[in-house]
Amino acid sequence: MTRFEREISGSLGAFWKKNAEDDVRKAVAQADSQATVEADGAIKWNSNGRYLMDDFCEKLEYAGYGFSREATAEKREEQNAESLAEYRKNDKGLIGEELAEARAAFGEGTTIVDVLTGKKTRL
Repeated sequence: MTRFEREISGSLGAFWKKNAEDDVRKAVAQADSQATVEADGAIKWNSNGRYLMDDFCEKLEYAGYGFSREATAEKREEQNAESLAEYRKNDKGLIGEELAEARAAFGEGTTIVDVLTGKKTRL
């Protein structure tokens, strides 16, 4: 059970239930004014073209909003994969001040790994 589900069900108390209900109303208003539902049901922000995160989609789904959570999740994963591939392609590793900061934080001779690229750097 997600945090939102616990809140909206009232199991965390009246305060959190009311807060969750307010969040749902705000999410619907925000989606109405700032998002677009595509033909396949995926929903994305007009401002940056990014597909909505799952916690936001959960609130819209609860409200019965007309979109597909599954299509949104699928397209968001594709978008994330593309963004990570672009990051990996453009990554130059640690240089200059970043390298000095890493040495100060982890110690000379330590090997660190960038979790996004998999690159190992011996400090």
